[in-house]
Amino acid sequence: MKKFIIAITAIVASVSMQAQDCAGYHKKGCSQASEAGFMYNSQSKSGVFAPGTSSNMKVVFYSGFDYSISVCPDKLLANGLAFKLVDSKTGEVLYDNATDNKSTHMEFSCETTRAVTIQVTVPGATIKKGQSVDGACVGVLIEQKPTPKVGF
Repeated sequence: MKKFIIAITAIVASVSMQAQDCAGYHKKGCSQASEAGFMYNSQSKSGVFAPGTSSNMKVVFYSGFDYSISVCPDKLLANGLAFKLVDSKTGEVLYDNATDNKSTHMEFSCETTRAVTIQVTVPGATIKKGQSVDGACVGVLIEQKPTPKVGF
């Protein structure tokens, strides 16, 4: 019985440490692929993903701002990470990286304030050859800047 309790404690500690390591992954694991002038948005998050899992993250984008979104998988994960932006009210898919060559970065201007769900999916069996992990970090870095005024 003691061995069982020790084994369970070790597993829980391992999972806790892994989750803790991912807490700020979007700040250190995501390179800022956006142009100059973008500022960090506090809605950015990171988490542990196992192969074949997905997660939804609700955010609000405000009118009058340009946004940059970078989804950054841990280097243990192979290519193929999928992400979508879905209007939380209507369910309309606003962006799907499957139609953008699986890009992990995109930028847009927001004309109206709207609630959006960012759906991130790590396909199954994406761990690079020779690696054995239960999960890896994925970060979603959101940056913003005021939309520049153009025209008259």
